[in-house]
Amino acid sequence: MSEAGSRRSKVKNYGEKIINSDKFIVIGINLRGFHQFLRSKKTLGLLFVLPAVVVLFLVFIYPLIYNVDLSFNQWRLAIGEEKHYVGLSNYSYNFSDPLFQKVLKNTLIFTAVSVPLEVVIGLGLALLISRKIRGRSIFLAILCLPMMVAPVIVGLTWRWLYAWDYGLLNPLIGVFGMGPTNWLADPSIAMFSVIVADVWAMAPFVFLFCYAGLRMVPQERYESAEIDGVSSWQKFRYITLPSIKGILVIAILIRAMDAFTKIFDVVYTLTGGGPAYATEVLPVYTYRVGLIFFRLGRGASIAMITLLVTIVMILIIRKIMKR
Repeated sequence: MSEAGSRRSKVKNYGEKIINSDKFIVIGINLRGFHQFLRSKKTLGLLFVLPAVVVLFLVFIYPLIYNVDLSFNQWRLAIGEEKHYVGLSNYSYNFSDPLFQKVLKNTLIFTAVSVPLEVVIGLGLALLISRKIRGRSIFLAILCLPMMVAPVIVGLTWRWLYAWDYGLLNPLIGVFGMGPTNWLADPSIAMFSVIVADVWAMAPFVFLFCYAGLRMVPQERYESAEIDGVSSWQKFRYITLPSIKGILVIAILIRAMDAFTKIFDVVYTLTGGGPAYATEVLPVYTYRVGLIFFRLGRGASIAMITLLVTIVMILIIRKIMKR
């Protein structure tokens, strides 16, 4: 037998040994089990959810963890300082800083005034539009327009309306014998001006929630109440309000969180936080400290305080609304 034939015979015998070995059988069983695992509904569900979990981790969870770590460090990029651990110094400095206390007070006042106004106006408009009136669809479209406008455009529009020399608001109040007013330059009324702009833009959001809830209330309840001679106030108190309470709570929670943590665009375009920090709120102050003064550690601590206060505020609102 030639040398080439002898090599082919050895390779063939070696391949037969591998095929007949127990290791190959075990590998085959493992591959079959892995294939069944991939085809199971639970695994397919996890695989479909996995991309969303990865995005959630990269966009929300990791930045939150990094921000928590950064809040315990001092890192002033403006002077080229390296990041170093300082413990709770940033938090203690914030709470002892009069400016931070003023900003926190401004944010709480803004939230405490704007959200109830938006709820009252939104609920009132929803009760009005839910009646059988002509042109309901037209009114719905008009009432929803402010909510569709970008917050920056809202701020610029109201800045133009509030302008001292060319704004429309001063000539309007002049008809009633009132003199021109520095709506955005007077510290005593600047916050009021910002609240009006925010209520105009976000009351339609609450209106949509309330209107959707009112549409789901069975009309038979109102018909039975009318037969029993129940007044309009009693129908609202004992039928309407309990029926839409769940939706109303959701709207209040969303607006409270937005008003406390996301009111940046309107304030920054209207006043920039002025005059004399009269309208400075936590989102604007966080931006100023972290991204203008480049005190990243302190800016991160302010963001964490904002988050913690928001959580406490939401828990209080939920407890009150459960009563």
